[in-house]
Amino acid sequence: MFPTLTLLVLCLGLPICYGFPHGIHNSSRPTVALDHGLVVGITNQVPSAPHLTVNQYLGVPFAKSPPRRFEPSEDPEPWKYPWDASYFRPSCIQYFGNDEFRRIFNNPPLPESEDCLYLNVFAPPKASPEGLPVLFWIHGGSYALGSARIPAYDGSSFAAIHGIVVVTINYRTNVFGFPGASAIPLERRNIGLLDQRKALLWVNKNIRAFGGDSSRVTIFGESAGGWSVKQLLINPPSPRQFRAAILQSQAFGPQTDSEKSWSILVNELGCNNSDLVPSSIDCVAQAPAEMIRGVLEIHKLGFAPVIDNVTNGPSFQDAMNERQTIEVPILIGTNAHEGTVLASVMPPAEMLLDSIFGNDTEAKRLARLAYPLNATDADLKSLITTDYTYTCTTSAIANTAANAGQKVWRYYFNASFPNNQPFPWAGAWHTSEIPIIFGTYRQDHTTTAEQFLLSRSMQQAWGNFAKSPESGPGWAEVGTSKKSLRLFDADGAVSGQSLNEKAVDGI
Repeated sequence: MFPTLTLLVLCLGLPICYGFPHGIHNSSRPTVALDHGLVVGITNQVPSAPHLTVNQYLGVPFAKSPPRRFEPSEDPEPWKYPWDASYFRPSCIQYFGNDEFRRIFNNPPLPESEDCLYLNVFAPPKASPEGLPVLFWIHGGSYALGSARIPAYDGSSFAAIHGIVVVTINYRTNVFGFPGASAIPLERRNIGLLDQRKALLWVNKNIRAFGGDSSRVTIFGESAGGWSVKQLLINPPSPRQFRAAILQSQAFGPQTDSEKSWSILVNELGCNNSDLVPSSIDCVAQAPAEMIRGVLEIHKLGFAPVIDNVTNGPSFQDAMNERQTIEVPILIGTNAHEGTVLASVMPPAEMLLDSIFGNDTEAKRLARLAYPLNATDADLKSLITTDYTYTCTTSAIANTAANAGQKVWRYYFNASFPNNQPFPWAGAWHTSEIPIIFGTYRQDHTTTAEQFLLSRSMQQAWGNFAKSPESGPGWAEVGTSKKSLRLFDADGAVSGQSLNEKAVDGI
């Protein structure tokens, strides 16, 4: 999700002593033992499969929370009493930028707090002796907003139907996660990305207690979450903490002047009354969170990751050429109408083309000719964003990785359902595939058989990939067939049609 213009191009062992195996406690509520203490979850029915149940461990701390503002996250403190993991903890502080994005992406509104470094684990009720594959979800939100507790990210269906442990995480966003203060060392400035890595490390250390296998982790994310997955491929933690990656609707990197935004924030908070730069950081660190968010909203201030060559950078293509990326199987794809919900925050179409092609007037002319001459500016913005920010970037990554010998599979989502539309012409809009994949689509009298079948089809593909990445999700690898791109639409749930990549890429 990408709610602001400044970010538009970016297109979450203490041994048990009761006579049971380490990590499992025989209780009326599911209980696991971690080094930091006992965690007591709940067992619930799965909405999309009421005959199945899932163990949910909600709001488990993966770091000390609340964290120190503008500081990297630290390990959590041990807890004396059993941790009640029966309810979600707050989202991190979010910044939406406009009312339309707040309506679409924060409905119903979620509680927010700086006390937010928690994750959720969804696990099958019967543990496998050898450990189950793990899906580690990083939410999107243009590094400005997002939460692990959004209902669409409920991992219950994945866990119960496919025998996979699903983890969803919070991480700090906007200025709380990516402060633009030049006085903060680069390696400590991408706090939100460091939060993600702290959560991934926590999973590697602790997921066995929940029935997962730390050697079988697949990282996946959408939008900014997909971009985060890409950065974990380019700048992998050592030792390796995942064996496969799924990138949904990721785009090229964030283009915003965080230092300029920081300067405005400092001035508006009255924190510029000292000649000592570090004191302005202390001043902002002590300001009320709501006051900070108010300044962001009024001045539309964007904050995004900086290139630190630890959590961010270089480009995927450069990293592949230098053999820097971690070589794991990749599943990657986009939606047919990514730009429809984003057009309202885009500059005019001509400015968009200028930002893409710069002074290359011939390229801009040819690009404009690719679209109907009578198209409205809103339609042009939607089409350009879909094509250049998402589809072309995804095509470049897929083909670069495949040409380097990596196993890559690509998909194309082109389904829309009336019960999942923010407005009638949204189409297969940015993020609309998520409830289909998670099985969290609206389930009432408006649900169609096609919606149900498509969800099962996509979930099966993602599940296949998580269980056996080297074998893939169920269709041809990129570069091995003229039709190596799998179409997911209402009919594709049944036919499993594959497409020619060049047709989708407009080549």
